[in-house]
Order: sequence, then C-alpha cells, then structure tokens
Amino acid sequence: MSDLIIDAMSKKDIEPILKIEQASFKHPWSQLSFLNELLNKYSRNFVLKLENFFETDQIIAYLCIRLISDEINILKIAVHPEQRGKGTALKFLNRCLHDLCEKRVVSATLEVRQSNTAGISLYKKTGFIIEAQIPNYYSDTHEDQVRMRKNFF
Repeated sequence: MSDLIIDAMSKKDIEPILKIEQASFKHPWSQLSFLNELLNKYSRNFVLKLENFFETDQIIAYLCIRLISDEINILKIAVHPEQRGKGTALKFLNRCLHDLCEKRVVSATLEVRQSNTAGISLYKKTGFIIEAQIPNYYSDTHEDQVRMRKNFF
C-alpha cells in the first residue's frame, strides 16, 4: 500500500532531486541552482513523495515554479524514471496548479524545447496552448523554444 504526498521542497530533498534531474535532462541543474530556488522569494517548489512500508517518503517527482503577482512560470518538472508512464506528472502538475489557482493566480507560462514532445504533450493535457515558437533558441542544439500559456480565468 502506498500514498502520494505533495510537500514543499526543502534542502534535505536536494540529493534525491539531483538524481532525478540527472536522469531527466541533458543539461541538468546543479545543486546550487536548486538551493538558489529555495532561497528565491518568488519560488514555490514542490516534491511528490511516495510513502510506503519499505522506503518512507521516497521522492518521485519535483516541480519548480516562480509566482510573480498573479502569474506562475513553470521552471522545472521531472518524474523519477521508474515512475514515468503512470500519469504521475499529469496528476502532480494538475494538483499543484489547482492549489495555486485558489490563491488568485490567473495564468501560467513555461518554455520547453521543441524536441521535448513528452513535455509538450503533458502541458497540452493540462490545458496549456502554444503561444509562440522561437527558432534556434537553444545554442547547444539550435532547436526551437516553444512558449506555452494556460489562462485560468
């Protein structure tokens, strides 16, 4: 039996987050990047924990956002490789967005690489639409950046 718990990210969560980050991104954030997000007054960072009998509070996903005025900017979301394909990211993102909307947030934005088709699909399922596409945005691959937006009201 297991339960999923959403909690605020803390310093003690950084080590397992870094493992997910490195398994998820070609250019992962460093430990310092996550620590800086924890210190940023506009950041709202969450972890999704799997609580079970064998390993209590195992982090299986995380979400980093910035909340400025009435708008959210999604910076990062990732799910542990063993938990992918189960709808975990969709449920986690929807829950966090719902909770933030109750705080009078009117929209959410994000940027994603054009090649990240799984990410784009996830965001579309949560109601994001493509707002713009910036050609050759990323210097390492010269691929396009896709900007997406979701309006809540």
